[in-house]
Amino acid sequence: MSEGIDYFGRGHWLTSIQERVSLSTRRRMYDLWLEVARPPKGARVLDIGTTPDRERRDSNCMIPWFHDDGLQVSLYSPEDIGTLAGAFPYATQLPSAGFGAPIPAPDQAFDWAISSAVLEHVGNADAQTAFIAECARVARGVFLTTPNRWHWLEFHTKLPLLHWMPREQHRAALRGLGRPVWASESHLRLLDLADVRRMAEKALGDAFRIELKTVWALGMPSNIVLVAWRRSG
Repeated sequence: MSEGIDYFGRGHWLTSIQERVSLSTRRRMYDLWLEVARPPKGARVLDIGTTPDRERRDSNCMIPWFHDDGLQVSLYSPEDIGTLAGAFPYATQLPSAGFGAPIPAPDQAFDWAISSAVLEHVGNADAQTAFIAECARVARGVFLTTPNRWHWLEFHTKLPLLHWMPREQHRAALRGLGRPVWASESHLRLLDLADVRRMAEKALGDAFRIELKTVWALGMPSNIVLVAWRRSG
């Protein structure tokens, strides 16, 4: 079912191929997190940026994986995700607070805050840094993923190489191609490894141990994985 904001170009002829690649890549990122984090059974995880979309197979794919691995799952999205109650009856839904609003949860209410392919959609660099900080506020650990800007294919627009241009020129090119939504920084701002490291260090400071890794797809590093957890004491 097509619901929620369209971040991946519904109806594009490459969608079915992208779904398969994305699902495999997200599974590898999830397994990487399991290997690094080793969450115990019953750990509380908050999925941040849950999408109401039920059309794509890779949408919300980690939620049942959490449940299958014995984790307590909660969901949060600035969008209305009430329609997901039947799909994930084991998950608790936090009320939506709207875009840019604080997550309606106390500090460190969860063991892990997890957000897959959301960071690139929250706005400018300051907004992205604030998003990482807000994820860290509500949890003792953070697991975030985002596409790598330097992969040859831009997975949202399905256009190759164009996104390697300087950001302003890339946005101008997208507008010229009749894709003004994708040209908006509030809708898409791609990051590379150095960007994520800089933002994470600013958002988390010395209170967190930070690890950054990449996962490959289609011949190049396609995704950046941030895993961070609070230092003891």
